[in-house]
Amino acid sequence: MFDWVGRVIVIREIDPADLALFDEWYDAFRAGAVAGREAALVEGREALGYSLRNPGPLKTRRAVGAFEDDRVLGAMLFQYRLADNLDAVEVEIDVPPQHRRRGIGTALWQWAVTRSAQLGRTIVQTELAVPADPWPGALFAARLGFEVEHVEEHLVVPLPYDDLLLEDLRSEAGRLDGYRLTSWAGVCPPEHRQEYADLRTAMDRDVPTGGMTREVLPWTVEKLETSEARLARNYLALVTMAHTTAGEPAGYTYLVLPRADGDNAQQEDTLVLREHRGHNLGTFLKLANLSQLAKHRTSQRHLHTWTALTNAPMRKVNARFGFRAVEQNRELELHLPRLRPAARALIMDPDDRVLLVRFEFEDGPLWATPGGGLEAGETVLEGLRRELVEEVGLVDFADPVHIWHEEFVADHATGYDGLLNDTFLIRTDHFTPAGSLSAEEMRAENVHAVRWWTQDELAAYDGRFGPRDLPALVARLLTAGPPNTPVQLGL
Repeated sequence: MFDWVGRVIVIREIDPADLALFDEWYDAFRAGAVAGREAALVEGREALGYSLRNPGPLKTRRAVGAFEDDRVLGAMLFQYRLADNLDAVEVEIDVPPQHRRRGIGTALWQWAVTRSAQLGRTIVQTELAVPADPWPGALFAARLGFEVEHVEEHLVVPLPYDDLLLEDLRSEAGRLDGYRLTSWAGVCPPEHRQEYADLRTAMDRDVPTGGMTREVLPWTVEKLETSEARLARNYLALVTMAHTTAGEPAGYTYLVLPRADGDNAQQEDTLVLREHRGHNLGTFLKLANLSQLAKHRTSQRHLHTWTALTNAPMRKVNARFGFRAVEQNRELELHLPRLRPAARALIMDPDDRVLLVRFEFEDGPLWATPGGGLEAGETVLEGLRRELVEEVGLVDFADPVHIWHEEFVADHATGYDGLLNDTFLIRTDHFTPAGSLSAEEMRAENVHAVRWWTQDELAAYDGRFGPRDLPALVARLLTAGPPNTPVQLGL
């Protein structure tokens, strides 16, 4: 029997209502995100905490931590939309530099793959800020199989804005003929809500997204009101809208001032509808909104914006306004096979015997670790406990160590491309397996036998195991002890 070696990294969701724990998670999240970047912009502690503690109707967000003992060493923000893009999840993994190269990012990623499989979502999307190549986050994403689908420049201009530059821009722009501008701070006035919602829809459809998988749903007034009410808790929105003199909406721009961030302001959308382009309207919109910024700015020192590399006209406008590129913002995507998520246990008694179950397939029997597929809404450990009660009658064990993460394509995974097994180590006294399922129910689950195996029997058997290299994996476990992070067994 092995001695416990090293410290195990445990991946779990955090409760954002636990303010001390959330603060520790956020510190790791931010430290990983800003490392090595000149002008990093990270969602603020107050804004992110509010979003996590007060879920909205359009998106689910989960804070996930990598723990060593009680310390948070790495952080992941895992989120997915509820009304559109129902095949996709969005992931951001951040590990502070002093904790990198220990498998923490990979362990967080494995959690994300399992949760995606539980949700039935096969597209994983992420964004990376890349000041220069080679960049650790970009290399990590490439190793996982992500492809870059869209690239934007992240640009910054100092605040307060250069008055002389603004005067020159106004002089160059001249008069605005045929249009009128309306500006507001905060939520949209009622008389403009439908037009503003329509413009937001047009922006979503017009903005370059490269090869990213995106489903665009129209903005309704109700959606706009809900979004603005949530935004207003942590940001002041500054908006300028353009109409023709006949009252037809022609474009808009908006930026936000974070209420708890005294350093940064964010220039978000700028849209001029296609039929109104060629009149320098984008410049007039930005100038009007910068006048609003001058009135409402407190101590902010930087104004940030993002523009697609393919958007040459807007890049020229940004250059005229004095913006300087500080890094690339890359959007990446990975398509996963549709895998059935399962929780399994390597159950070992004091004599190092291993408890296995036998499956019967057309190409012969397979002896595998007990466990099975997760049910809707279950966590991995909840599913594991249920499966072990049903198959072998094991109850009342402490939270086990996650030792293996296995992904593989299999023809026998009906309705799926393959299986995803997360395996946990359970040390227990020897017992006679007797699950809650009857023999007939076990056979319906394709389980035809359950028995203990000695190490010699494992080594001598010439049939099939699941995992395939089970004897060697168990021998390695007995020699080296549990891994600090789950071993990836392969696809």
